[in-house]
Amino acid sequence: MHFRVQTDEMNYGLGMVIRAISPRPAKQVYEGVLIESVDEGLLLTCTDGEMSIKAVVSAVVEEEGCALLPAKLFAEMMRKQPAGETDIRIDERLRAQIKSRGSNTSMACMSAEDYPDIRDVSGDHHVSLPCSRFRDAVSKVQFAVSTDESRKILTGILMEVYEKETLLVGLDGFRLALQRLAAENDLPADAKKDHIAAVVPGKILGEVSKMLPDSDDACVITFNSSHIMYSFGSVKVYGALLTGEYIDYKKILPAQWSTEALVMRSDFSDAIDRCSLMAREGKNNLIYLHLLPEHPMELTANAERGDVHEELDIGLQGNELNIAFNSRYLTDIIHNISDEQIRMCFNSNVSPCMIKPVEGEEFTFLVLPVRVFSR
Repeated sequence: MHFRVQTDEMNYGLGMVIRAISPRPAKQVYEGVLIESVDEGLLLTCTDGEMSIKAVVSAVVEEEGCALLPAKLFAEMMRKQPAGETDIRIDERLRAQIKSRGSNTSMACMSAEDYPDIRDVSGDHHVSLPCSRFRDAVSKVQFAVSTDESRKILTGILMEVYEKETLLVGLDGFRLALQRLAAENDLPADAKKDHIAAVVPGKILGEVSKMLPDSDDACVITFNSSHIMYSFGSVKVYGALLTGEYIDYKKILPAQWSTEALVMRSDFSDAIDRCSLMAREGKNNLIYLHLLPEHPMELTANAERGDVHEELDIGLQGNELNIAFNSRYLTDIIHNISDEQIRMCFNSNVSPCMIKPVEGEEFTFLVLPVRVFSR
């Protein structure tokens, strides 16, 4: 195999695919990047057995073939190459010769015989979303995904596809994050519900969100009952879906509430950040909220080293309420909202708080309070 490639283009492709390389590969073959000649130039592939990534790189192929190179070493070596063209030749002894301006490196390849055959996902379910909007939506639910492997299904993000929108949901038992993306979707004619759904491993969607460009170009999602594929630009990401029954999140979203507060998000975020500094010094990491009609909202946190007291002007409707939250859970939610003003909806000091936009339904966050018996 022999090809010539622009160093920056190869580095871009390698930067995409090596995200699939595990720090501790289950098999030696998973340590490699597979390079194959294709009509468009070169196809790069990396996998860890669960997530696979492919990227097409433009190149001048002098001699067709395929080779498996040690991914991390090869990527590091390419990053050190001078700008311009790099010439790479792999001989029959599985030895790669990497030449560029003033540089000549020899590298041992790996046998590609046992490398898995990763095929495109075929299925009836297709969703097309703008890359930047999809990326932002994933980042705003990722924090709420569980890391508890004993509840495997909650380590994934639920994707629900309706005719007019696509929903992403993450929850870990203490908080919930939901994002809605307006989109025209074609549902299968034989669909038994008004939507189709899949649970994607949080790790895979997290990597996809980091790879997506900040553009309105389409990210096309193709999935079936077992696998999913994301296609954007010259990159494709593959993974297996999680199996099992996801929690019916709609049943835990309050349909009505007895207390509602309109809060300026930036002021609330600043107050929470200050309270969190002291809350972290305490034993239980709590922030207390006191809501009283015709009075500012009071936020307090205390510890042996001191206490914090904040007051915020709000628009309050409903009943007086004293409620406490884990500081980190509240901070995670507020930092994932960009609206200038938000609605906070309550029923009691032991039922979830729902945080929504003042208008519309673009996002919904839910956070459980901490039961306290005294302040």
